[in-house]
Amino acid sequence: MRTLLVAAIGLTLSGCGNLANVRSYSTPYAEPTSGDTARMRVITNGMARGVPARGCVDWNSPGAGVMAVAQSGFASRNGQNLGMPVSHTQVQAADLVRTELKVPANQPFTVNFQSQGNVSNGYSYSCQQSLRFTPQAGKDYELIMLESGQCLMSLQRLDTTGNPSPVAVEPARLCNASDAL
Repeated sequence: MRTLLVAAIGLTLSGCGNLANVRSYSTPYAEPTSGDTARMRVITNGMARGVPARGCVDWNSPGAGVMAVAQSGFASRNGQNLGMPVSHTQVQAADLVRTELKVPANQPFTVNFQSQGNVSNGYSYSCQQSLRFTPQAGKDYELIMLESGQCLMSLQRLDTTGNPSPVAVEPARLCNASDAL
């Protein structure tokens, strides 16, 4: 009987994780409506999802959702323009999506990148990585997340003329094991 109870609890919890993960694909990222903010330009050929005010991946967190996605059929904030300075970083490709978003400042912000994969020479490559950092109020950031046979992620702070400087980031883990399901 105890084994049956443990299995039922496990199935219930994994179902919650599945619902949150599915919701994270169908819900657009929600920009903050109050408090200090920073701006972030996202450039990607996959899917970039954001988790505000968390240092880990938590799809149940308020505001968590899709920031930008290159594939159709998903919620996103693609193509938004906040008037950020033109970047001196040159990233060009036909399948890139760009958007500019407000993110909460002075608290952790977690970004998850996922790609559908790239097929080359009979091998299939895909990418999934998460990072966290703390944006500073009033600053501009450019996040580049690309999959081209390898995962490429770069976060830079832009000055008022678009000159980039690197930003320290840390890998982000799941807040709850069920978010992986």
